Amino acid sequence: PPFWLDPMRMADAADAVAAQLAEVDPDGAEQFEANAAELRDELESLDESYRTGLAQCSTTTIVVAHEAYGYLAGAYGLDQEGISGIDPEAEPSPARLREIEQVVRETGVGIIFTESLIDPRVAEVLADDLGITTGVLDPLENQADPEADYLDVMQTNLTSLRGALGCA
Repeated sequence: PPFWLDPMRMADAADAVAAQLAEVDPDGAEQFEANAAELRDELESLDESYRTGLAQCSTTTIVVAHEAYGYLAGAYGLDQEGISGIDPEAEPSPARLREIEQVVRETGVGIIFTESLIDPRVAEVLADDLGITTGVLDPLENQADPEADYLDVMQTNLTSLRGALGCA
């Protein structure tokens, strides 16, 4: 599962990489540590944006094409419901589609999130059947926009989540 969707886990990973690089290249240790510290500051700011941005929402449930967002959901108190499980190629059963329909009706979810790496047809058909829309939540596994970096994509995801969840 993509741990990097939790900015604080990403900060911890950057610190670990900097420490390993410092061992391999002691002459660059100071720069590696400085870069990791700067990145940590940026990621802490991003984390705070998520915490405040998702603090007051009308729902906390996200319906996604597959369950790639567990770390993101866990970090910010969201409930993730995947049409498919962890495997994005798995076809959902009719029973799972009925479960998702019930979740949508009970929670007032208005958007099913898809992503660029998997075929959105099942999510689109389900959304159409339920009278709701689809949107994109990027798992950062494949960059469609070569100009966008991690922080850009995560900010876009936050905007998408806030809209979908009815955040104040």
